[in-house]
Amino acid sequence: MKKLPQDVVIFMLLKLPLKSLLRFKSVSKIWYTLILSDTFLKLHLKCTTPKKDEFILFIRTLREDDPYKFTSIASFFSVDDKNNVTTLFPDVDVTHLTSTSCTIFNELIGPCHGLITLTDSDIIIVLNPGTRKYVVIPESPFDCPKGYYRYIEAVAFGFDSIINDYKIIKLSDVYWDPPTDDRGLRGSRVEIYNLSIDSWREHNVEFSSIYFTHCSEIYYKEAVHWFTIQHDLVILCFDISSEIFRTMELPSVCTDLNGPRYGLAVLNDCLVLMSYPDSMCSIGHTENVLNIWMMKEYGESESWIKIRTINPLPIPIESALVIWKDHLLLLQTQTGYLISYDLNSDEVKEYNLNGHHESLRAIKYTECLTAIPTLSEHSKQVNKFNNY
Repeated sequence: MKKLPQDVVIFMLLKLPLKSLLRFKSVSKIWYTLILSDTFLKLHLKCTTPKKDEFILFIRTLREDDPYKFTSIASFFSVDDKNNVTTLFPDVDVTHLTSTSCTIFNELIGPCHGLITLTDSDIIIVLNPGTRKYVVIPESPFDCPKGYYRYIEAVAFGFDSIINDYKIIKLSDVYWDPPTDDRGLRGSRVEIYNLSIDSWREHNVEFSSIYFTHCSEIYYKEAVHWFTIQHDLVILCFDISSEIFRTMELPSVCTDLNGPRYGLAVLNDCLVLMSYPDSMCSIGHTENVLNIWMMKEYGESESWIKIRTINPLPIPIESALVIWKDHLLLLQTQTGYLISYDLNSDEVKEYNLNGHHESLRAIKYTECLTAIPTLSEHSKQVNKFNNY
């Protein structure tokens, strides 16, 4: 270390995998300080290429012995050139998300600079899957007025490049609670948590009610995207830095709310829309077809083009999860198992990975050294999963 210039040492360290960097922190105090310095962390983030050493992080929910209790499991997989999936690390039991509530609302949000957010709406966790460091976000201190109740529509996570901070956004509907079955008039509430200062605040802005579909939320271009209904189905976006909502129209043939289900993904660094059969559709004649649309110019609704149609789908599916390696479409079947569909060869593979009904979530992830901000001993505590 003393014989080599620091820039040479940094260059060498940047070539190492994350596990080696974590071990080398123990070599000396100088190395520890260097590897955890802001300069090195920023360089490491820039050197992380999305396509190289990319793996898939799954969150799946399993039913426990108690039929009303569930456990959330994080699983890490890689794929070879023959689309064979292999386990990279031991599964992580995300005990904080163990609940007796309905698990179909569990969400996996990100990645953002190597950090992700896991939530079941009530509990929110920020996690670095590479280092296994995580923090449980404190509950928002804002209560509903007497005579009202709150329903959490969505949770978002992203990075504000203007103030150099991570934010968590909680979107809620607030209803008047009369002594009848009628929920009363709807109001909306936006709460924003800044990770660096460990603080919640209310944001006085209205938003349209979220149209929930499984695996439809996505973080892209420093904004979070969902679906909402404004006469027709549209994409609702929340810009992390400006804290402003905006909408983008869908292809004109993708506004039917009585048949297909819709999901969002990223392919070739473009936003894509997937439409596929809704297994819960009461009409009973939904076409067994999956269509993929690409927005060639982000934000320009007229740039949507259909790039692929899978007709018919080889296996009844529950959810479209993610497109991996720009050709491997991952899906959850109606029996709860993970399958892949190769968009190049039309090959279908089923894997020994399953979860409770509609509980599989997946994101593409590349290991990163990003640290979770901490404050004092009296604020949120950064922990590490024991089985790593």
